[in-house]
Amino acid sequence: MRYFTARVRNDVAGGQRQSDYLDALNVHSPLVEIKDGRFQEKDRRCRVCGSAWKVFEEKETDVNIAVALLADAVRDRFDTALMISADSDLCPAVRETKSLFPAKRIIAAFPPSRYSAELKRAVDGFVFIGDDKIRGAQLPYEVVTKAGIVLRRPKYWS
Repeated sequence: MRYFTARVRNDVAGGQRQSDYLDALNVHSPLVEIKDGRFQEKDRRCRVCGSAWKVFEEKETDVNIAVALLADAVRDRFDTALMISADSDLCPAVRETKSLFPAKRIIAAFPPSRYSAELKRAVDGFVFIGDDKIRGAQLPYEVVTKAGIVLRRPKYWS
């Protein structure tokens, strides 16, 4: 199982929460491989007033998923792949995988409040993940790292 993400860069508190979560996931679920993308800083400017600011754009996550899907199909690591995503950028990888390996099934699981009609058409099947499933699949309230650090799930996740 792989978890694809990009590390938060522009929010110290958010970055720490994400780091804590990924550390807890690593300790609690050692079979999960975490694959990092990145955030790229971009300059933005208002055309009307000229004010400037920086934004961070997630890069590589969908490409990493696409490459892993196709590589796993080539290596015959799955009969059915479950992709938890609603990102239509994954459609070319799904279509190519299905073209090269028609017997392999690809199922999309759409997270709460997320949906892609294009991805739905590209895959063999789809399911919607409800909020109740997310609540029921959370990590334990406390996870202790090998170094003895106690990582606690935020109360508002319950």
